[in-house]
Amino acid sequence: MIPDDALIALAREHPRGTERRTLLPVRGALQNPAGYAALPEPQRDAIVRWAEARRRIHRDDAVDADRANLADPLIPEARLRALVVEGEIAATGIAVDGAALVERAYSEGLPAIVREIRRAPR
Repeated sequence: MIPDDALIALAREHPRGTERRTLLPVRGALQNPAGYAALPEPQRDAIVRWAEARRRIHRDDAVDADRANLADPLIPEARLRALVVEGEIAATGIAVDGAALVERAYSEGLPAIVREIRRAPR
């Protein structure tokens, strides 16, 4: 689930095109946490990898969706991060404070939080 340096570099240079290629096949599932949760784990892992790349370039390079650009296909980083965390919670069916995990995911990284959610006792 951890993005490699090549993905981060590509995402930094071509965020819109890379996001489109990564997320377009699962666009319908990204409309809500239940749709995300219904995806098989390998597809969710690919989304986590991309969301982590987005988190890093947002944090390190201030690259995110441009609210003034109505044609911008990028999902705002915070919304993508929240969708991943809430979707993983829905997939596992555990009762946790999702908002706190979304905040922690920004500082600790999405892969760590996703692992924590997936390993939580049910």
